[in-house]
Amino acid sequence: MDREDIKAHWTDWAKTYGTSLRATTKTSTAKMLELDALTRAFRVALGSNPPKGNVLEVGCGNGENLLHLATVFPTLQFTGIDFIPEMIEAATQRRAENGIPADRLKFSTGDILAPDFEAGGPYDLIFTDRCLINLSSDELICEALSRLCSILAPSGQLLMIENNIQTFSQQNWARQAVGLPARTPAAFNHFLDEAVVLPHLEDACAMEIVAVEDFISLHDLVLYVLLPAISDGKIDYEHPLVELAARLNVAISNEKTNALGSFGQNRLYHCRKLN
Repeated sequence: MDREDIKAHWTDWAKTYGTSLRATTKTSTAKMLELDALTRAFRVALGSNPPKGNVLEVGCGNGENLLHLATVFPTLQFTGIDFIPEMIEAATQRRAENGIPADRLKFSTGDILAPDFEAGGPYDLIFTDRCLINLSSDELICEALSRLCSILAPSGQLLMIENNIQTFSQQNWARQAVGLPARTPAAFNHFLDEAVVLPHLEDACAMEIVAVEDFISLHDLVLYVLLPAISDGKIDYEHPLVELAARLNVAISNEKTNALGSFGQNRLYHCRKLN
C-alpha cells in the first residue's frame, strides 16, 4: 500500500470502531502484553519515584496506551499525536469519559513525515507502539526516527514497540517446523529491518540502544503456531489458551525478561539520547 492507502485503512478502522480497542488491534491479549511492557519500561527509563517529565506518543490511535499510562503515572505530562483525525476525536472522547484533565493528557492530529510536522518538545520520553510499521520502507522509518530524536531532551529516552523481520522470521520458522505455511505481514504494514534501523539510531541519531525485550513470544507461539497447528491453520484470537498464555507471559516477563526466546512478531526497543 502507498501512504494514502494506509491512511485510508486507518481512517476506516477509526470510523468503524471508534473508541473500541478494535480500532487499533485485533486482540486484547496482545494489548495486555504491550501495556505491561511499556509500564515496566517507563519505570526503568524514568527512574525516580514518582517520576517527572513530559512524554509524547506518536501514533496514539484512540488513546489506549496513554489512558493507561496517565493513570499509572499521575505525575507525568502526556501528549499524543496521530495522523488520523477520527482517532484523535475518539481519544479525546475517551479522555473525558475517564476524567483525565486535558492539561495532563493532550491529543492532537499530526503527521511525523509532513513538512510542517510540529509536536512541541523537548520531551523526556517519546514512544511508539506499532506506529512506525505503517511507514512503507525502512528509509521512511529512519527519517521518522531522526525527527523524533531531534525533539528529545538531552539524555531523553525513546521506547519503540515495533514489528521486525528478524523475530517474525523466527516465528515463521516455528510455524514451518510444525507443518504450517509462513505468514506474511498485513498489506498496510512494513516490518522494520533491525540491521538498517538500529544502526541508524546509533550513528545518525546519536542514540544508545539500552535494551531490547522480547515480551510477547509465548503468546505469539500459542496464537500463531500451536493452536493453528491443531485447528487447520485457523488463528483464534479469543481462544482461552491465548489469554492464559498472555497471563503467563506477563508473569514470566516480570520475573525475568527475555526468558521465552525471540518468537514474537514485535519487540520493545529502549534507547537513550547521548549528550
